[in-house]
Amino acid sequence: MKIAILSDIHEGVNRKKSGANILGLLKEWMIQHAPDVFIISGDITAGPEKSLTLLTKLQSELSNINILYVHGNHDLYHSDSTIAYEKLLEFGGNLGNGPVQLNKDWVVIGDGGWYDYTFGIDGYTAEQFSVGSYNGFTWPDKVHAHWQKGDEAVTDRYLKQLENWLAEHQDKNIILVTHFVPFTHFVQVKEDPSWDFFNAMMGSAGLGELAEKYGVKKLVFGHIHTRYHEDYKGIDCICNPLGYFPHEWSSDSAQEEIKSTIKVIEI
Repeated sequence: MKIAILSDIHEGVNRKKSGANILGLLKEWMIQHAPDVFIISGDITAGPEKSLTLLTKLQSELSNINILYVHGNHDLYHSDSTIAYEKLLEFGGNLGNGPVQLNKDWVVIGDGGWYDYTFGIDGYTAEQFSVGSYNGFTWPDKVHAHWQKGDEAVTDRYLKQLENWLAEHQDKNIILVTHFVPFTHFVQVKEDPSWDFFNAMMGSAGLGELAEKYGVKKLVFGHIHTRYHEDYKGIDCICNPLGYFPHEWSSDSAQEEIKSTIKVIEI
C-alpha cells in the first residue's frame, strides 16, 4: 500500500503568490503516481469553509485515493474555532471523526491538535505566551483563531481524545497524524528571542509522549515549515510541508516543488 504525505499546502497564499494552480498540480501528481492513501497533515488553506471546499473537490476528483486529513491552525481561522473544527468534520476523511483502518495490520489515528507552551523558552509566563506578542509581532493565531478556552485546555482535550483512540488500537501498527509538532527535537532554537519565543506555539510534548507510550510506528506532522524524515525514539517521523512560495521553496516551479516535496511511503 502506497501512502503519499504532504502538509502546509497553503493553497490560497501559494496560488496568489506563484500564479500556479496548486490544487490542479496536486491532482495531476496524484493521478500520475496513484497512491492508495493521501495524508494531508494540516493547513490546506485558511478558514474552514475554503478548506472543506478544497478537500471535498480533491476527494471527488480522486475517487480512487483515500484522502485522510487533520486540520492545521490556519484551517481553524474563524470567529469561533470550535465551530470551525466541527465544520471540518463534515469531510469524511477527517481523522477527527475517528481512526481509519487501512488493512488488518495498520490503522491511522489522528487529529490536528494544538499547543500548550511546552516548547516555550524559559523566562516567560503562560500568560505571556497566551497573549502571543513579542517585539511588536503577534502570532497570527491570536488574531484569527478564537477558542472558547485557553490554549492549554484546548490541547488537553486533543490529547485525551487521541489517547482514547490509541488505547483502543494497541494491537495494530499505528500511524499517528497531527498538525502540531510532537517533539522538541524538531523545534528550531536560534538563540534569538524574537524567534524562540514563538516556539511555544509549535506543538505539545504530550503528543510525543503519547506516541512513545503506545508504540506508534509512524508519526506524521506539519506546522513547522521544515522537512524531516528520520527515526527518532524508535518512531519513523515524517514532517513534509510544502511551505510558502517563494522563500521556503527550492524551486521557482510549483509543479517541481510539489513533485520534490510529496513523500511516499509503503506499508
